[in-house]
Amino acid sequence: MEKISKRLTAGMITQGKDISLLLSAETIQAQCLFAMGQARNTSYALATMIALQTFVTSTTQPSDRDTHAHRAIMQIIKGHAADLHSQLLAEQAEAQIRAMRAKDSAAITRIHNEISRNGFHQAALLAIRGLDAAERTVAKEWVQSWYRNAKSRALAASGYPDALNFHKAGISPLEYAAMSDLNNYLVNTPAE
Repeated sequence: MEKISKRLTAGMITQGKDISLLLSAETIQAQCLFAMGQARNTSYALATMIALQTFVTSTTQPSDRDTHAHRAIMQIIKGHAADLHSQLLAEQAEAQIRAMRAKDSAAITRIHNEISRNGFHQAALLAIRGLDAAERTVAKEWVQSWYRNAKSRALAASGYPDALNFHKAGISPLEYAAMSDLNNYLVNTPAE
């Protein structure tokens, strides 16, 4: 199988058939809107814009990279990506607010796993600022209690000082990481 695959790949490369793509600000705008409309959610739409940006950057001829057309095309893609990034953060912040109000650590964990750690941090800061003072106090107490309890159980299950055993304690390491991060943000974000 490996030999066939190599032979097919070599055959495709040696054929030397290239295609040319003609892009303009108008066509890339239409393609971006189409791709965003087809995306399952904001996260997928953002991933599509990032992939499109990478594709255009990597396939553009060096002589075309310093042209007005290339800059305009890249500006359109980057603009959509920036808008989608902001929208995704707002959606994730709203989801975190709902999860903190409901004291739902599983929802916090899902959010933590869906986006990058930096994205989670940014969304958490927006969410914390979106809570009123009383809600923030309740959320902080809930998260700190959850975190302390989980850490205590994991330490006790370990049998070694300063070592945590999540498996024996029946705690998901992913859930612990999410709640630990949220606890850190709640403790270290100044009240406004």
